[in-house]
Amino acid sequence: MERDLIEQATLLNTREEYVAWEQRCDEFIESLEEQSRIERPRLSTSNRQSMIACIARLESLKDSVRGRFVHVGAGYGLRWREIETAFESRILTSAVINSNYIEPRRFFEDESEIVLERVQCILQRYDSLKINTVFNGEYVANDKRANKSITTRNYELYQYTHLRDWYMSRVVKPILASLEEFQERDSGWALSRILNLTVNANKLNPLRAGCHIKLPRKIMLKRAVINVRSTDNACFTWSVVAALHPAQKYVDRESSYPHYSLVLNLQAIQFPITLHQIKKFETLNDISINVYAIEKGIVPIRLADRKRNKHVNLLYVEDDSAGHFTLINDLSRLVRSHITRNKNKKYFCDRCLHYFNSSAKLETHSEDCEKLNDCAIRLSATHMYQHHNVFSIGYYVHCFYDSSLSGYRFRRDKDCIAWFAEELKNLAHSVQSIISANIPMTDFTRDDWEKFNSASHCHACEKPFTPDDAQVHDHCHLTG
Repeated sequence: MERDLIEQATLLNTREEYVAWEQRCDEFIESLEEQSRIERPRLSTSNRQSMIACIARLESLKDSVRGRFVHVGAGYGLRWREIETAFESRILTSAVINSNYIEPRRFFEDESEIVLERVQCILQRYDSLKINTVFNGEYVANDKRANKSITTRNYELYQYTHLRDWYMSRVVKPILASLEEFQERDSGWALSRILNLTVNANKLNPLRAGCHIKLPRKIMLKRAVINVRSTDNACFTWSVVAALHPAQKYVDRESSYPHYSLVLNLQAIQFPITLHQIKKFETLNDISINVYAIEKGIVPIRLADRKRNKHVNLLYVEDDSAGHFTLINDLSRLVRSHITRNKNKKYFCDRCLHYFNSSAKLETHSEDCEKLNDCAIRLSATHMYQHHNVFSIGYYVHCFYDSSLSGYRFRRDKDCIAWFAEELKNLAHSVQSIISANIPMTDFTRDDWEKFNSASHCHACEKPFTPDDAQVHDHCHLTG
């Protein structure tokens, strides 16, 4: 049905046809919403996600088609649309529908106020949320078209969370980075149209934010992380205690360690402890703490301002409904395979994750690294794993005296570089023939001589003459 509506949209010629098409579109959207709200029999998560994406795409299509038949006025380009679903723990699913925006950065910049205002309203009703976003776009490669999505990770929001920082660091930057990586990875595909940004807000049960989570098998096999099985929501403090008071055996049992309330200062600390409270915890206990997460590899998501005598590295892991802290007891073993294939002993910097062949070189590096680096987002690699082919190129020529000579040209295919080189060669010959042409000046009339003798500024570049300038009929406007 969606495909039929898309094809019909291209064939609309009259306002009456548009009104009938929009009614069919609304009926189909309503039927999708009814299906997504059904609780018995329960639809799979992927089916419901697919319905939500379809609704958002059709809303984008409606706005695009509406502009051809209805005058919508200036400033019309973004619209907030709430979508009803039956997801468990789902508070809200909405989409910012795009009509006019082409450039992703401008889209994110202008839609930010809409998203932040709505999220702020939700936070006023709920003390905490777990939220993620989905960027939907239409891509083209030669004569092929496809809709593709970029999903951001779930992030916990609280009343004290700085929402603009969340939006820039957890929504905009990851999506822009993914757009760049996608076009490099799948050469030939280019973003043709921004459809929408979907926002999913879920309830967050803070009592579960510290529960035990089983580590991924590939992490467990490295034997570099201690995952203490706690019966409360204090996984953060149990992990710190495991670092300060190492156990000889049964390292995953809380009974192997002194209780955290006896060895740590937890004054004014609320449980479960979040990333935002770590700075206060460090000050109370004179401990520095780095926190890492599992993305494509192991990456730091929180670094201490300075390394203290007592220092702890933690690994933060998530499932669909909870976050959990574990202790990294061997950082080198944990990150080695993600960074280098060299089997010799390496000394890793726990801020930027660069490695050295000796502890002395690491110490020298650490002094500067602590001053310069906040977080290392991309891990280094010494081996080539992909080849980037260029499939799209364009250029614009601007002529300041004859607009008919100005123009934009582009090409999308595997031979675009050769085409571009030939275009530049032809352009150079064309420009050379223009600037090399010596056309005799016409004889001055009496009026021309009067204007020439009384002129105080150049008629072309409009620069003033000085008393020392020699009078000439014309001059080079590049060299003077």
